[in-house]
Amino acid sequence: MADRGLGTKATRHRTIEKLYDRGYIESDPPRPTALAEAVVAAAEEFAEHVVSEEMTARLEADMTAIADGEKSLEAVTAESREMLGRVFEELRSSREAIGEHLQESLKEDRRLGPCPECGEDLLVRQSQGGSYFVGCDGFPDCRFTLPLPSTGEPLVLEETCADHDLRHVKLLAGRDTFVHGCPRCAAAEAENTDDEVIGPCPEGGAGEGGELAIKRLRSGSRMAGCTRYPDCEYSLPLPRNGEITVTEERCEDHDLPELVIDADDDEPWEIGCPVCNYRAYRAREAAEELEDIDGIGTATAEKLADAGIDSPQALASADPETVAETVEGVSAARLEDWQGQLAG
Repeated sequence: MADRGLGTKATRHRTIEKLYDRGYIESDPPRPTALAEAVVAAAEEFAEHVVSEEMTARLEADMTAIADGEKSLEAVTAESREMLGRVFEELRSSREAIGEHLQESLKEDRRLGPCPECGEDLLVRQSQGGSYFVGCDGFPDCRFTLPLPSTGEPLVLEETCADHDLRHVKLLAGRDTFVHGCPRCAAAEAENTDDEVIGPCPEGGAGEGGELAIKRLRSGSRMAGCTRYPDCEYSLPLPRNGEITVTEERCEDHDLPELVIDADDDEPWEIGCPVCNYRAYRAREAAEELEDIDGIGTATAEKLADAGIDSPQALASADPETVAETVEGVSAARLEDWQGQLAG
């Protein structure tokens, strides 16, 4: 931007920030998104002044000239209005063609492959409520759909399923980003997987016959849900990946077995009772900082941080007796109370 005379030191950072916010660039280092490429291609074809570096650089130079007293505000304003008038006229006269161009260009970034029912393209779509799903481009004549996970924003990958000729989907969710794979494979796996009952539903009621079962959803997600659904909607999320092992150990509070997740590339994860595990997770999420925990003020948080306990997660796994010996004014009983808050 500096080499081409675009922006100033004060505005370039904000310009790049806007490009990220509006979905025109992604990643670090930045790269243009499909939306950006579609918009630029449409502007180059139907409104070349919009992407004219010369026009932008000229406007920037005129602003500097006003500040330096070399040009008057009135003269620059009149000239700018004339240029912008040409731009708006180009956009108005081509608005329908631009809309069609953008719609067709953006389909390429959302196209997965053939619909098994009508042969039209399957696309990643977004519902009015904001959730994503796979829908047929032949809608409303064809109403074939597939679910997508509710976590993250879908990105269509180049990798293609050998069985269904559909491109794989990746869900962008920060640290929780994961590859969903072929949506048809995920749906088929869920349909072919039997629910595994593990114990009584905490809200289903023993008298009503409600039991908690491990279920795989057509979206690829897993959960522990009540067998009386939809009469009972109680459910708990479970990790998406890894084999779930139901152990013989049972939770005394909820009469549910402890679970272990065995992933290929990691050590087995002992999540324990699914109810206790989810309550602890919610408590940790609610307390993002030590000072979010009842009874921990700024001074105490600083002393804990000096002892290496700088987060609720670190506090939850700390040994109360050891910490009490290190941190002045904090007893083991108080630490156990804080850990109890985190455990829910």
